[in-house]
Amino acid sequence: MVIMSNVSFDQSPRVSKAWIALRRLDKNDDRVVALREVSIPPAAEVNKVIQIITTTFGLNSSDVIFKLRNNRGCLIPLNSSIPGNSKHMPFVLEVAKIFQHVRPEPRTVPMTVINKSMKTRLQTIEQRIQRLEELLPQIELRRNEKQSQEIECLNQKLRFLHKRMQMVDSLSWKGVLTRAPLW
Repeated sequence: MVIMSNVSFDQSPRVSKAWIALRRLDKNDDRVVALREVSIPPAAEVNKVIQIITTTFGLNSSDVIFKLRNNRGCLIPLNSSIPGNSKHMPFVLEVAKIFQHVRPEPRTVPMTVINKSMKTRLQTIEQRIQRLEELLPQIELRRNEKQSQEIECLNQKLRFLHKRMQMVDSLSWKGVLTRAPLW
């Protein structure tokens, strides 16, 4: 026999309340400007969470980025599962400009080095082309000589085959073996 108990879970959605301190890095201000309690409903989408935070602090979210950090400085995702905290250990909301903290590195290879290497490559290619143009008549002569040597070799082979064919044509079959086979 299976006994089932009537256990009911509270299905009422609980609103998560978090204390958030505001730091305006977009205005080059490193200190905390405001501290407010923000109520975030469960299953709220990211856009809704951002909208709640912007209205709570009176921010314009069009050209800034929000970074939420815990008391240890680790990033926390801006979603509906932000855990609750106390007023004494609030999350820090950093408002920064897009690409504010990105510092471009200087070029590793200066343009003068690239230009010099390209110039040397072009010069070597030009030199090779000039050498080929100078050697072109000699190359044609060598090719003609090689062709004439190959033609002479083929003519010798043809003469040899022609002699052999004439020798075979001069012999005729008399119908009798001139020597007895050794088998």
